[in-house]
Amino acid sequence: MDAIQEIVRQIRLRDLGGIIVIDFIDMDERKNRHRVMAALEEALKADRSPSKMLAFNEFGLVAITRKRVKQSLERTLCQPCFHCGASGYVKSPATVCGEIFTETKRMASQLQGRQITLRVNPEVGKALKARDNTILPEIEEMIGKPVVIRNDPALHVESFAFE
Repeated sequence: MDAIQEIVRQIRLRDLGGIIVIDFIDMDERKNRHRVMAALEEALKADRSPSKMLAFNEFGLVAITRKRVKQSLERTLCQPCFHCGASGYVKSPATVCGEIFTETKRMASQLQGRQITLRVNPEVGKALKARDNTILPEIEEMIGKPVVIRNDPALHVESFAFE
């Protein structure tokens, strides 16, 4: 029964919400299952968040649905990433190389004949100079001049600038 108290304490502490499934291993005796269910129901009464409990299933699992009433700890302590727009992803250097190529095609008439310096994040610079990457030679052919790659560690991986 100590485990029940700890389970409910952890549910409240972590402010878990949604469907929570608890596996009570080797709980075959009906009498013990009833005692566990009663203890779990009693422990959940002290919780301020509304919850519902389903009976043991044939696998010894108990499901609890619980509504989260406050923000998660992560939302309380953190803020959305302004780089990725809170998606959790940033573009890969290879993707940015493709965007540079597309932007160069769009601006080709303005860039032709000029000495071009391309300021990029070092990861993108490394990808552009990679032996198997054909984007940089294609850009140089498009504008008719060599392109100088200037790595700028202060630049976000998704940013680049023609100078």
